[in-house]
Amino acid sequence: MDNFEVHGSWWLPGGVPTTGKLSFSEDGLVLTLYGALLDQEGPSEGPSGVSEWGILPIIHGRDQKQRPITLIDSYGMISQWPDLQEQTFDANLAVVGEHLPHAEFSGIRSDFDHLADWVGAPSISRRQADPRGTFVDTKVTESVATTWRTASLAIRSGVVGSSNESHVSVNRWCAFSAEPDSPQAWSDLLEAYLRPFHDLLILSLGKSLRMVDVELRPAEGEKWHPVYFRTLTPRNVPTPASISASTAPTLLTAGLASLPLAQLLPSWFDLHEDLQPVLALLHAPFYAPFIYSAHRYASFFQSLEAYHKVKKNEFGSKDVPKGEHQERVAQVVAALEAAGLPDAHVQWARNVIRGRNDKPLKEQIIDVVSSTGVLGQRILEEVPDFPTVVSRARTGVSHGGADKGASVSRRHWCGEVLLWVMRVRLLEDLGIAESAARVLRNPRFQFALEQLSTGTQQSGDVDS
Repeated sequence: MDNFEVHGSWWLPGGVPTTGKLSFSEDGLVLTLYGALLDQEGPSEGPSGVSEWGILPIIHGRDQKQRPITLIDSYGMISQWPDLQEQTFDANLAVVGEHLPHAEFSGIRSDFDHLADWVGAPSISRRQADPRGTFVDTKVTESVATTWRTASLAIRSGVVGSSNESHVSVNRWCAFSAEPDSPQAWSDLLEAYLRPFHDLLILSLGKSLRMVDVELRPAEGEKWHPVYFRTLTPRNVPTPASISASTAPTLLTAGLASLPLAQLLPSWFDLHEDLQPVLALLHAPFYAPFIYSAHRYASFFQSLEAYHKVKKNEFGSKDVPKGEHQERVAQVVAALEAAGLPDAHVQWARNVIRGRNDKPLKEQIIDVVSSTGVLGQRILEEVPDFPTVVSRARTGVSHGGADKGASVSRRHWCGEVLLWVMRVRLLEDLGIAESAARVLRNPRFQFALEQLSTGTQQSGDVDS
């Protein structure tokens, strides 16, 4: 997915064309027109700034290569003068290859960084006996095909390239696709299918991953068309490092999974639906182009809090049993009344303590960390004050006073260990029981735990 700028003609369906250019960059899609797009004598009636601006659902265009382009949901001035010299629209989506009558689609697919390695896509070439000869396998390989509810899910790979009389260039592609049984808006397909799969790859590999190319299939057609929208990352970034290196944070690939992919994918989509609040927080730093240490730590910790809340039936959400809490409240209120405090003060205290039976942060951390089995046991053995330091650092980041909690360095390593914990916990919920053992062998985890353990011994700052 590259940045581009194309010139051509642009018009509303059934309207008169005008010239302009479409550009795609980190700022998104911007259509610049050198004339009026709408045939209108003057601005609409109504307050200035309200009726003159809006969204045009469909704009058609054709670039200098004669490729048809459809822009969807373009924001700009919709009340225009005939002598307008230049105007701009910010488009949400560009579909290249067809003039669409409406914005509904029957399928979405995308390649991702490392997807071919994650799924174990076959090599596209092999050497021949002649040292100058190379065989290229051009057939499409289907690594998995399954269903989730009413949608077909698949991962396929193949080759794409170009050639002339003296040169052939091919590259392997590998794409995840989702095809529901009824057409949907592109944004709904993105949220319902690409986002969960993107989250699975990030959870598995523990690193930021780009959607490399995204394609949509119109509701009334069989062809897939490349699309562009703001959140896509251009290709001009370094090639990602291998996911199989001994120091890579990889915990899961199709080859390592104890479940077949045809079972793993629908199980993940079910789990993702239940744990969306957890994953939104856990993966926020991986989707952000830049994030400070405090924000990264807050995301990881809040994902643990969200997970504990979702799993309250498993962990329990109360500090003490309901009956015991009610008895405590009654005893405290009776003592205040016996002390002769004003009724308003007693009522205020009753209202406050009646609702304060939530499990303390420290206990929530212990619950989630311990639930990872051997991993949690190792963490609590090496860093006994881990729950206290983590909860204190969270309070400082979320409510101010971070300088009074753990140091920036120690908070960073607490966050890294929390990330390992949450990844293991979620993979175990998916049925991948061997992930904890992989973490214990990983040099990155070992180093993070060593930093926390050394910090505890050197500073002796067991937070209270």
